[in-house]
Amino acid sequence: MPLARSMLAWYRRLPLTVRLPAVVAVMIFAAAIGTTQVALHSVSRQFESQMARIGQVYLDGLSAALVPALAKGDAAAVTRVLEFSLAVTEGVEDRRLAVLDASGQALAQVERAGLEGIPWPQEALGMVQGARLADDDQSIWVWRTLDDSHRVLANLDVTAFSEEREQLRWGLVLLDLLVSLVCALLGFLVARQMQRPVALVTQHLQQGLAVPESLIRASDPESARLMRAVNRMADDAREREAMLALLSEQEREAVLGRLTATLAHEVRNPLGGMVTAVQTLRKFGDQPEARQDALDFIERGVLALRDVVDATLKTHRPGAGERRLRLQDLQDVQRLVAGDAAQRGVLVEFHAEPGLSDELPLAATEVRQVLLNLLINAVRATGHGGRVRLTVKQRDQNLVLEVIDQGSGMAPDVARSLMHGETQAGQSGLGVAVIVRLVQQLRGRVAVDAHSQGGTHITLHLPLDALE
Repeated sequence: MPLARSMLAWYRRLPLTVRLPAVVAVMIFAAAIGTTQVALHSVSRQFESQMARIGQVYLDGLSAALVPALAKGDAAAVTRVLEFSLAVTEGVEDRRLAVLDASGQALAQVERAGLEGIPWPQEALGMVQGARLADDDQSIWVWRTLDDSHRVLANLDVTAFSEEREQLRWGLVLLDLLVSLVCALLGFLVARQMQRPVALVTQHLQQGLAVPESLIRASDPESARLMRAVNRMADDAREREAMLALLSEQEREAVLGRLTATLAHEVRNPLGGMVTAVQTLRKFGDQPEARQDALDFIERGVLALRDVVDATLKTHRPGAGERRLRLQDLQDVQRLVAGDAAQRGVLVEFHAEPGLSDELPLAATEVRQVLLNLLINAVRATGHGGRVRLTVKQRDQNLVLEVIDQGSGMAPDVARSLMHGETQAGQSGLGVAVIVRLVQQLRGRVAVDAHSQGGTHITLHLPLDALE
């Protein structure tokens, strides 16, 4: 058992491109061995049947010579016939001959030297005729009735036939092993070749690259469709990442612009006053009262600048003071997706519940990125003429965002990743990991409802105390 478990563990560590062809090869080898065993069993049965027929033909000639002697009741004549037959060894060599009466006693019997005392089979006493191969496979017993009270038995030497049968058996075994190994190897290579497109797609997915057109064989339409679908998916992923990068850059520039404007406004006023104070010192520095007023003003200006710097550092410290989400941010996301949706013939609708606050205590950048990913996926999944709907509402101190599409549905593993917050390595390129990470930062949760008639309903719950 430990050896079997270790072998199974070793097998499971093999790559799929080796395991599947290996299983095919083993199955082909086992099937070939099984059919050979059936063939060998059939050959053995045919050998026994053939030997039995040969024995009955032998008894035909022997019976023709015995019947006249038995009709006369001449036991000596019966013995002479048996001795003459034993002396003639052309074709079939007989080893022991006997004629039995109705009680099973030998009326006459002869045998070759060294075979004395070998008993005849008991079933010969109760059957009209028959045959049985001896236990050593070197001879066969055959018998038949001659008249109502006598039967003849013969033990024939079949050593030559047995040797030929063994040679045939071993020849079949060796030929079967050779053919089985060749077929298993061919099966392994064919299965490996059939798996080549899957291995190629897996390799390029792991690298995040599209499959080069030179590797797509038009002679294999099925694998060609698979590889082109993967390429389209990779292109879509790159477009989405580029859009996210553009959005991030726009957000960064907007933050820098607001920061610059704020600093310029907050710093300019103290600096203007300080310049005036310096000018006052130049003109009236010899007057103690004017000098003191100017110095006090400069000190207050410096303190004001320090407060501006402290406030800026506090506001833009990582993880603190994130810009709050506004309704305008959600409308911006809808407008970002609208261009791609229009090219695909998809309508993107936006509906905000009446009475929703214009500003919410949620990190605007993270929410925008999550929604952008969800809406892009929804638009790509929805066919021409379909609709994608974004609904915003507030429920029990939670912001509820719903993205509803009319696509073909979401893959079960992607839905599980979104709902459970666990991603697989192959999903990161599709934006799933980004969504999961941002939702975790926002302390939110995702619910996915894929309808059997098509379409996906994604509900995102975000607590409104995320920035508190």
